[in-house]
Amino acid sequence: MEKQKLAYIVNPISGTADKQAIVDYVKQTVDESKVDLTIHYTTAAGNATEMAAYYASQNYDRVIAVGGDGTVNEVAKGLLHTATTMGIVPTGSGNGLARHLKIPLQHKRAIEVINTGKVIKIDHGVLNDKVFMCTAGVGFDAYIGNQFAIAGKRGFLTYAQLSAKEYFRYKPQNYKITINGKTFGRKALLITFANASQWGNNAYIAPKANLCDGILDMVVLSPFPLITIPLMGLRMFTRQIDQSRYIEVFRIKQASVERENDGYIHFDGEPGMMGSQLNVSIVKQSLNILIPNK
Repeated sequence: MEKQKLAYIVNPISGTADKQAIVDYVKQTVDESKVDLTIHYTTAAGNATEMAAYYASQNYDRVIAVGGDGTVNEVAKGLLHTATTMGIVPTGSGNGLARHLKIPLQHKRAIEVINTGKVIKIDHGVLNDKVFMCTAGVGFDAYIGNQFAIAGKRGFLTYAQLSAKEYFRYKPQNYKITINGKTFGRKALLITFANASQWGNNAYIAPKANLCDGILDMVVLSPFPLITIPLMGLRMFTRQIDQSRYIEVFRIKQASVERENDGYIHFDGEPGMMGSQLNVSIVKQSLNILIPNK
C-alpha cells in the first residue's frame, strides 16, 4: 500500500502557541509505516504559498497550515484548484476560518481532525488581485488591522483597545457601490466582504455566510451613535449583528466599490493598501479542506 504524503507548513511566529510542542506531537503520533511526513518552517512572507504549491505539484495528499489566518491564506493560495487537501492547526490571534469550520483550537484535537476528519470543497473570494478565504474589507476594520499590525502586541485585548481609541478619530467614508449593473451610494463605517461568518475571535460580522454556496455576503455598516456601541458589540458576539438597523447585507457573486481615495484594506486579517476602485468576486469550490466529522 502506497504511503500517504503529508506536509505540515509551520509559521514559527504566528500567535503565541508553542509550535515545537505541536511538531513534537505530530512526530510522536504519526504512523510512519503509512505516512511520509514533511515538516517545513516558513522563512518569509509568501514562502507558505510557494511551498504549498510545490507539495501539490508533488502529489501530496494533505498540506497542513500551522498558524493564524494569514498563514492559512498563504497555504490555501498554493493549493487552489489542486487535488491536495488542506488542514488547519490554528495558532493565530483570531483564527476566523478555523472557528467557522469548527476546527478545535487545542492542537491535539486539531491534529485529530487531520487524521480523522472529512473533506469538503469551499469557495474563495478575490478583492482586486488579493485572494481571501475568510473576509476582506475596507473602512474602519481595515484601518484598525493596519494599526494592529504595527502595535507590537498581538491578541484580542490589543485589538479591542485600539478599536475603542481610534473609533473617535475615524471618519466614515462615502462609497459608490455597483451590484448587477445598479449603482448606489452609501456613507459607511466599513464594508466587509465575507466568505466565512466571522473576522476571528468569534466576532460574527456575517452570521449567515456560507463557505460552500458560491455567494459572498457584502456587509455595509453605517455610522452609529456612540451610545449603541455596547449593543453592537453584544450583537456581534451573539451572531445577531445582521439584525441591527445600521447593517445592510447584500448577497453577491461580484460587485464593485469605489471609494473617495486609495487607502487601507484587509484580507484574512492581513493589512495592506489598495486603490480607490475595488472589484470583488467569488470563485466556487476551489479548495479541498478537512473539517471535523461531527
